[in-house]
Amino acid sequence: MRDLVAEKIEKQLGSAQVLCGISFELHQQEILALLGPSGSGKTTLLRSVAGLERPDAGKIELRGKVVFDAASGFEIPAEQRGLGLVFQSYAIWPHRTVFENVAYGLRLRHKPQTEIHQRVGDVLERLGLGLLKERYAHQLSGGQQQRVALARALVYNPPVLLLDEPLSNLDAKLREDARAWLREIIKQTETSALYVTHDQTEALAIADRILVLDAGRIQQEGAPEQIYAHPTTQFTADFMGSNNRFEGEVAEISGGRARLVGKGWSLWGALRVEKSAGAAATGVSRVERLRLSDGTGPNHLRMKLKSALYLGERWEYLFYLNDLRIRLWGEERLPEGDYWISVPETSLWIF
Repeated sequence: MRDLVAEKIEKQLGSAQVLCGISFELHQQEILALLGPSGSGKTTLLRSVAGLERPDAGKIELRGKVVFDAASGFEIPAEQRGLGLVFQSYAIWPHRTVFENVAYGLRLRHKPQTEIHQRVGDVLERLGLGLLKERYAHQLSGGQQQRVALARALVYNPPVLLLDEPLSNLDAKLREDARAWLREIIKQTETSALYVTHDQTEALAIADRILVLDAGRIQQEGAPEQIYAHPTTQFTADFMGSNNRFEGEVAEISGGRARLVGKGWSLWGALRVEKSAGAAATGVSRVERLRLSDGTGPNHLRMKLKSALYLGERWEYLFYLNDLRIRLWGEERLPEGDYWISVPETSLWIF
Protein backbone atom coordinates (compact mmCIF):
# COMPACT_ATOMS: atom_id res chain seq x y z
CA MET A 1 0.00 0.00 0.00
CA ARG A 2 1.23 3.49 -0.83
CA ASP A 3 0.92 5.98 2.03
CA LEU A 4 2.18 8.92 -0.03
CA VAL A 5 2.42 9.66 -3.76
CA ALA A 6 3.98 12.83 -5.19
CA GLU A 7 3.75 13.43 -8.93
CA LYS A 8 5.84 15.95 -10.89
CA ILE A 9 6.19 18.48 -8.08
CA GLU A 10 7.58 21.84 -9.19
CA LYS A 11 8.37 24.89 -7.10
CA GLN A 12 10.03 28.18 -7.97
CA LEU A 13 11.27 30.68 -5.38
CA GLY A 14 12.13 34.01 -6.98
CA SER A 15 14.27 33.25 -10.01
CA ALA A 16 15.40 29.86 -8.65
CA GLN A 17 13.70 26.63 -9.70
CA VAL A 18 13.83 24.72 -6.40
CA LEU A 19 11.90 21.60 -7.45
CA CYS A 20 11.99 20.38 -11.04
CA GLY A 21 9.20 17.86 -11.54
CA ILE A 22 9.98 15.44 -8.69
CA SER A 23 7.94 12.23 -8.41
CA PHE A 24 8.20 9.54 -5.73
CA GLU A 25 6.19 7.10 -3.62
CA LEU A 26 6.33 6.27 0.09
CA HIS A 27 5.14 2.77 0.94
CA GLN A 28 3.46 1.59 4.12
CA GLN A 29 5.83 1.22 7.10
CA GLU A 30 8.76 2.48 5.01
CA ILE A 31 11.33 5.11 5.98
CA LEU A 32 12.27 7.17 2.92
CA ALA A 33 15.18 9.62 3.25
CA LEU A 34 15.45 12.79 1.17
CA LEU A 35 19.22 13.25 1.08
CA GLY A 36 21.16 16.10 -0.46
CA PRO A 37 23.28 19.20 0.16
CA SER A 38 21.90 22.57 1.22
CA GLY A 39 19.79 24.04 -1.58
CA SER A 40 18.95 20.67 -3.14
CA GLY A 41 15.21 21.13 -2.50
CA LYS A 42 14.68 18.41 0.10
CA THR A 43 13.10 20.61 2.81
CA THR A 44 10.93 22.42 0.26
CA LEU A 45 9.69 19.04 -0.94
CA LEU A 46 8.86 17.92 2.60
CA ARG A 47 7.09 21.22 3.33
CA SER A 48 5.08 20.79 0.13
CA VAL A 49 3.90 17.39 1.35
CA ALA A 50 3.05 18.91 4.74
CA GLY A 51 1.03 21.72 3.16
CA LEU A 52 3.39 24.42 4.43
CA GLU A 53 4.50 25.25 0.87
CA ARG A 54 2.28 25.41 -2.19
CA PRO A 55 3.92 23.82 -5.27
CA ASP A 56 3.54 25.51 -8.65
CA ALA A 57 2.72 22.21 -10.34
CA GLY A 58 2.09 18.59 -9.47
CA LYS A 59 -0.16 16.38 -7.40
CA ILE A 60 0.09 14.86 -3.88
CA GLU A 61 -1.93 11.95 -2.49
CA LEU A 62 -2.09 10.61 1.08
CA ARG A 63 -3.35 7.02 1.30
CA GLY A 64 -5.22 7.38 -1.97
CA LYS A 65 -6.77 10.74 -1.08
CA VAL A 66 -5.74 13.82 -3.09
CA VAL A 67 -4.53 16.61 -0.80
CA PHE A 68 -3.06 18.84 -3.50
CA ASP A 69 -3.60 19.16 -7.24
CA ALA A 70 -2.17 22.20 -9.01
CA ALA A 71 -4.07 21.50 -12.23
CA SER A 72 -7.46 21.82 -10.57
CA GLY A 73 -6.40 24.27 -7.85
CA PHE A 74 -7.51 21.82 -5.12
CA GLU A 75 -5.66 21.96 -1.81
CA ILE A 76 -6.30 20.60 1.68
CA PRO A 77 -4.76 22.86 4.39
CA ALA A 78 -1.83 21.58 6.43
CA GLU A 79 -3.85 21.29 9.64
CA GLN A 80 -6.35 18.96 7.94
CA ARG A 81 -3.79 16.56 6.45
CA GLY A 82 -3.18 14.84 9.79
CA LEU A 83 0.55 14.46 9.30
CA GLY A 84 3.08 14.17 12.11
CA LEU A 85 5.78 16.86 11.93
CA VAL A 86 9.16 16.89 13.69
CA PHE A 87 11.14 20.06 13.02
CA GLN A 88 14.86 20.72 13.25
CA SER A 89 14.26 23.20 16.09
CA TYR A 90 11.84 20.79 17.89
CA ALA A 91 9.36 23.72 18.35
CA ILE A 92 8.59 22.76 21.96
CA TRP A 93 6.62 25.32 23.98
CA PRO A 94 8.79 26.38 26.91
CA HIS A 95 5.79 27.36 29.08
CA ARG A 96 4.18 23.91 28.81
CA THR A 97 5.22 20.65 30.48
CA VAL A 98 6.25 17.57 28.54
CA PHE A 99 2.75 16.15 29.00
CA GLU A 100 1.08 19.36 27.81
CA ASN A 101 3.35 19.61 24.77
CA VAL A 102 2.52 16.07 23.68
CA ALA A 103 -1.19 16.37 24.48
CA TYR A 104 -1.66 19.63 22.55
CA GLY A 105 -2.50 18.03 19.20
CA LEU A 106 -5.07 15.72 20.77
CA ARG A 107 -6.75 18.63 22.55
CA LEU A 108 -6.99 20.51 19.26
CA ARG A 109 -8.83 17.48 17.90
CA HIS A 110 -11.21 17.58 20.91
CA LYS A 111 -10.34 14.09 22.11
CA PRO A 112 -11.85 12.96 25.46
CA GLN A 113 -9.69 13.63 28.51
CA THR A 114 -9.39 9.95 29.39
CA GLU A 115 -8.19 9.14 25.87
CA ILE A 116 -5.66 11.99 25.99
CA HIS A 117 -4.14 10.71 29.24
CA GLN A 118 -4.04 7.16 27.95
CA ARG A 119 -2.43 7.95 24.59
CA VAL A 120 0.04 10.52 25.93
CA GLY A 121 1.05 8.20 28.75
CA ASP A 122 1.60 5.32 26.32
CA VAL A 123 3.78 7.30 23.91
CA LEU A 124 5.83 8.89 26.72
CA GLU A 125 6.56 5.46 28.22
CA ARG A 126 7.53 4.09 24.82
CA LEU A 127 10.05 6.92 24.31
CA GLY A 128 11.44 6.73 27.85
CA LEU A 129 9.85 9.99 28.97
CA GLY A 130 7.31 8.66 31.48
CA LEU A 131 9.12 10.09 34.50
CA LEU A 132 9.63 13.48 32.85
CA LYS A 133 6.04 14.38 31.97
CA GLU A 134 5.83 17.26 34.49
CA ARG A 135 9.12 18.88 33.43
CA TYR A 136 9.46 21.99 31.24
CA ALA A 137 11.65 22.37 28.13
CA HIS A 138 14.49 24.18 29.92
CA GLN A 139 14.75 21.23 32.32
CA LEU A 140 15.39 18.75 29.50
CA SER A 141 18.53 17.79 27.61
CA GLY A 142 18.71 18.15 23.83
CA GLY A 143 18.08 14.44 23.36
CA GLN A 144 15.05 14.56 25.66
CA GLN A 145 13.62 17.57 23.82
CA GLN A 146 14.04 15.69 20.56
CA ARG A 147 12.05 12.78 21.99
CA VAL A 148 9.28 15.12 23.16
CA ALA A 149 8.98 16.49 19.61
CA LEU A 150 8.79 12.93 18.27
CA ALA A 151 6.20 11.94 20.90
CA ARG A 152 4.03 14.92 19.98
CA ALA A 153 4.11 13.84 16.31
CA LEU A 154 3.35 10.18 17.05
CA VAL A 155 0.65 10.55 19.69
CA TYR A 156 -2.31 10.78 17.28
CA ASN A 157 -1.11 7.99 14.96
CA PRO A 158 -0.50 10.06 11.80
CA PRO A 159 -0.61 8.30 8.40
CA VAL A 160 2.86 9.67 7.59
CA LEU A 161 5.59 11.09 9.83
CA LEU A 162 7.60 14.00 8.40
CA LEU A 163 11.02 14.66 9.94
CA ASP A 164 13.13 17.67 8.93
CA GLU A 165 16.76 17.15 10.07
CA PRO A 166 15.54 15.98 13.52
CA LEU A 167 19.01 15.08 14.84
CA SER A 168 21.00 18.07 13.58
CA ASN A 169 20.91 19.93 16.91
CA LEU A 170 22.37 17.02 18.87
CA ASP A 171 26.07 16.63 19.56
CA ALA A 172 28.00 14.04 17.56
CA LYS A 173 27.98 11.26 20.16
CA LEU A 174 24.30 11.65 20.98
CA ARG A 175 23.44 11.61 17.27
CA GLU A 176 25.05 8.18 16.94
CA ASP A 177 22.84 6.82 19.73
CA ALA A 178 19.76 8.64 18.43
CA ARG A 179 20.01 7.08 14.96
CA ALA A 180 19.48 3.61 16.38
CA TRP A 181 16.55 4.31 18.69
CA LEU A 182 14.83 6.66 16.21
CA ARG A 183 14.67 3.96 13.53
CA GLU A 184 13.56 1.43 16.14
CA ILE A 185 10.73 3.66 17.39
CA ILE A 186 9.44 4.39 13.88
CA LYS A 187 9.46 0.69 13.04
CA GLN A 188 7.76 -0.26 16.31
CA THR A 189 4.93 2.19 15.68
CA GLU A 190 4.54 0.81 12.12
CA THR A 191 4.49 4.37 10.79
CA SER A 192 5.82 5.37 7.39
CA ALA A 193 8.23 8.29 7.48
CA LEU A 194 9.66 10.90 5.13
CA TYR A 195 13.04 11.86 6.54
CA VAL A 196 15.04 14.93 5.42
CA THR A 197 18.79 15.02 6.09
CA HIS A 198 22.05 16.23 4.60
CA ASP A 199 23.98 13.64 6.63
CA GLN A 200 24.73 10.61 4.46
CA THR A 201 25.59 8.38 7.44
CA GLU A 202 22.26 9.23 9.04
CA ALA A 203 20.37 8.40 5.84
CA LEU A 204 22.24 5.11 5.36
CA ALA A 205 21.58 4.06 8.97
CA ILE A 206 17.91 5.03 9.28
CA ALA A 207 16.28 4.75 5.84
CA ASP A 208 14.90 1.76 3.97
CA ARG A 209 15.21 3.74 0.74
CA ILE A 210 16.99 6.96 -0.23
CA LEU A 211 16.29 9.70 -2.77
CA VAL A 212 19.47 11.62 -3.53
CA LEU A 213 18.57 15.18 -4.55
CA ASP A 214 20.60 17.91 -6.21
CA ALA A 215 19.35 21.22 -7.65
CA GLY A 216 15.73 20.13 -7.35
CA ARG A 217 16.15 16.84 -9.22
CA ILE A 218 16.43 13.20 -8.18
CA GLN A 219 19.95 12.00 -8.93
CA GLN A 220 19.41 8.43 -7.77
CA GLU A 221 16.85 6.35 -5.88
CA GLY A 222 17.35 3.03 -4.15
CA ALA A 223 18.22 1.07 -1.03
CA PRO A 224 21.07 2.47 1.10
CA GLU A 225 23.52 -0.26 0.07
CA GLN A 226 22.66 0.24 -3.59
CA ILE A 227 23.12 4.01 -3.40
CA TYR A 228 26.47 3.66 -1.66
CA ALA A 229 28.00 0.75 -3.55
CA HIS A 230 26.53 1.32 -7.01
CA PRO A 231 26.21 5.06 -7.76
CA THR A 232 24.81 5.82 -11.19
CA THR A 233 25.85 9.49 -11.40
CA GLN A 234 29.03 11.36 -10.58
CA PHE A 235 27.13 13.54 -8.12
CA THR A 236 25.95 10.50 -6.13
CA ALA A 237 29.39 8.92 -6.23
CA ASP A 238 31.00 12.15 -4.95
CA PHE A 239 28.33 12.97 -2.38
CA MET A 240 28.26 9.57 -0.69
CA GLY A 241 31.21 8.42 1.39
CA SER A 242 34.81 9.63 1.55
CA ASN A 243 36.34 9.56 -1.91
CA ASN A 244 39.42 9.94 -4.03
CA ARG A 245 39.13 11.68 -7.40
CA PHE A 246 41.25 10.88 -10.44
CA GLU A 247 41.10 13.58 -13.11
CA GLY A 248 42.42 12.30 -16.45
CA GLU A 249 41.71 11.24 -19.99
CA VAL A 250 40.18 8.06 -21.39
CA ALA A 251 42.98 6.25 -23.24
CA GLU A 252 41.24 2.96 -24.00
CA ILE A 253 37.77 1.37 -23.77
CA SER A 254 37.05 -2.36 -23.53
CA GLY A 255 33.47 -3.44 -22.94
CA GLY A 256 32.24 -1.71 -19.82
CA ARG A 257 35.80 -0.84 -18.76
CA ALA A 258 37.99 2.15 -19.51
CA ARG A 259 41.62 3.00 -18.93
CA LEU A 260 42.03 6.42 -17.35
CA VAL A 261 45.43 8.10 -17.62
CA GLY A 262 46.98 11.13 -15.97
CA LYS A 263 50.45 12.51 -15.43
CA GLY A 264 52.56 9.49 -14.51
CA TRP A 265 49.70 7.06 -13.87
CA SER A 266 47.24 4.75 -15.65
CA LEU A 267 44.28 2.87 -14.13
CA TRP A 268 41.46 0.66 -15.36
CA GLY A 269 37.99 1.24 -13.98
CA ALA A 270 34.28 0.64 -14.51
CA LEU A 271 32.86 3.03 -17.10
CA ARG A 272 29.59 4.52 -15.80
CA VAL A 273 28.79 6.92 -18.66
CA GLU A 274 29.30 6.94 -22.40
CA LYS A 275 32.80 8.10 -23.29
CA SER A 276 35.10 7.91 -26.28
CA ALA A 277 38.86 7.55 -26.34
CA GLY A 278 40.56 10.91 -25.79
CA ALA A 279 37.70 12.38 -23.74
CA ALA A 280 38.31 13.97 -20.36
CA ALA A 281 36.90 11.92 -17.48
CA THR A 282 36.82 11.69 -13.69
CA GLY A 283 37.44 8.55 -11.67
CA VAL A 284 35.89 8.21 -8.20
CA SER A 285 36.89 5.58 -5.64
CA ARG A 286 35.91 5.16 -1.99
CA VAL A 287 38.82 5.75 0.38
CA GLU A 288 38.20 2.47 2.23
CA ARG A 289 38.50 0.41 -0.97
CA LEU A 290 42.15 1.32 -1.61
CA ARG A 291 44.89 -0.81 -0.08
CA LEU A 292 48.62 -0.78 0.51
CA SER A 293 50.37 -3.48 -1.53
CA ASP A 294 53.65 -5.35 -1.22
CA GLY A 295 54.64 -4.64 -4.80
CA THR A 296 53.65 -3.89 -8.36
CA GLY A 297 50.59 -5.39 -10.04
CA PRO A 298 47.50 -4.56 -12.11
CA ASN A 299 46.05 -1.17 -11.15
CA HIS A 300 48.92 -0.43 -8.74
CA LEU A 301 50.48 3.00 -8.22
CA ARG A 302 53.87 3.87 -6.74
CA MET A 303 53.27 6.94 -4.56
CA LYS A 304 55.02 8.98 -1.89
CA LEU A 305 53.56 9.28 1.62
CA LYS A 306 53.57 12.92 2.73
CA SER A 307 51.55 12.88 5.95
CA ALA A 308 49.62 10.63 8.33
CA LEU A 309 46.74 11.79 10.55
CA TYR A 310 45.69 9.89 13.66
CA LEU A 311 41.87 9.68 13.84
CA GLY A 312 41.53 7.36 16.84
CA GLU A 313 40.04 4.26 15.25
CA ARG A 314 42.34 4.53 12.22
CA TRP A 315 45.16 6.42 10.52
CA GLU A 316 44.56 8.48 7.38
CA TYR A 317 47.48 8.70 4.95
CA LEU A 318 47.98 11.27 2.20
CA PHE A 319 49.95 10.11 -0.85
CA TYR A 320 51.31 12.17 -3.78
CA LEU A 321 52.15 11.34 -7.38
CA ASN A 322 52.81 14.48 -9.46
CA ASP A 323 49.45 16.33 -9.30
CA LEU A 324 47.51 13.26 -8.05
CA ARG A 325 46.55 13.20 -4.35
CA ILE A 326 45.15 10.06 -2.72
CA ARG A 327 43.88 9.37 0.78
CA LEU A 328 44.08 5.91 2.30
CA TRP A 329 43.11 4.41 5.67
CA GLY A 330 45.20 2.07 7.78
CA GLU A 331 45.71 0.75 11.30
CA GLU A 332 49.24 1.89 12.09
CA ARG A 333 51.55 4.84 11.65
CA LEU A 334 53.75 4.69 8.54
CA PRO A 335 57.08 6.44 8.01
CA GLU A 336 57.42 8.77 5.05
CA GLY A 337 58.58 7.10 1.87
CA ASP A 338 57.38 5.37 -1.30
CA TYR A 339 54.60 2.78 -1.22
CA TRP A 340 52.61 0.68 -3.67
CA ILE A 341 48.84 1.33 -3.62
CA SER A 342 46.25 -1.03 -5.09
CA VAL A 343 43.17 0.54 -6.72
CA PRO A 344 40.60 -2.24 -7.41
CA GLU A 345 39.26 -1.92 -10.93
CA THR A 346 35.66 -2.62 -9.86
CA SER A 347 35.88 0.11 -7.21
CA LEU A 348 37.05 2.86 -9.58
CA TRP A 349 34.00 4.40 -11.25
CA ILE A 350 34.71 6.50 -14.32
CA PHE A 351 32.35 9.34 -15.24
